[in-house]
Amino acid sequence: MELNMERVDGAFFAGCKHPVEFVFIRHGESEGNAAGVFQGLLDFPLTDRGREQARLRGKQLKALPCCVHPNKVGVFSSPMGRARETAELVAETAGFAPPTIVQSLTELDTGVWTGKAWADVRSEDNELWPHFRAKSWAAIPEAESESALYQRAMDAWKYLRDQSIDHNLQTVIAVSHAGFLQWLFRVTLGCTSWFPLIPVHNCGMFRFKVEPIKGHAAYVAWETIDEPLPSALL
Repeated sequence: MELNMERVDGAFFAGCKHPVEFVFIRHGESEGNAAGVFQGLLDFPLTDRGREQARLRGKQLKALPCCVHPNKVGVFSSPMGRARETAELVAETAGFAPPTIVQSLTELDTGVWTGKAWADVRSEDNELWPHFRAKSWAAIPEAESESALYQRAMDAWKYLRDQSIDHNLQTVIAVSHAGFLQWLFRVTLGCTSWFPLIPVHNCGMFRFKVEPIKGHAAYVAWETIDEPLPSALL
């Protein structure tokens, strides 16, 4: 299937009237992460470590220049428990309004590998493993397709962009999942396949900065604001 090549670029933000920063965060460590399993659409809660990671991110966000006006900050989250709890803890710690649930931010469907342990599938004896290494989830039966993920990422971006415009937000914080975050990043580059992958650890945090330019497409840039969490939590 040919993918829709619409992408998140300067023209995508032409309707923005003021600068806005989009901060993307992966959820904190979940029980599924700790067990080393492919979670996909299974809903695992956070571990105590994951909750502490979320609180630390909230403290860091509160101190950022883009978040000095809490009433200009919007927090949005995947509906899945591990992301929702992360977003709630981030918002509570930073003094932001409670998160809004956004269905399109949910994790990708990992197909027949859902619930399986990395240790059980990471073997050349597993006939799917070399295909997974080459194509990632595109090689796994029943996993969400690249075309569906690309379109869902576009839908999520449109929603977040429109929220920033409609509610005059200076900062949009979106909490999602490692797999789906890859696609939120990818559509800003027009990439239609899985690779290259961008490392996203638990509670990893990234910023996409938008600055309108009168009469032109907006200036857009990825910038890192990911101060490392204490090593004991990584």
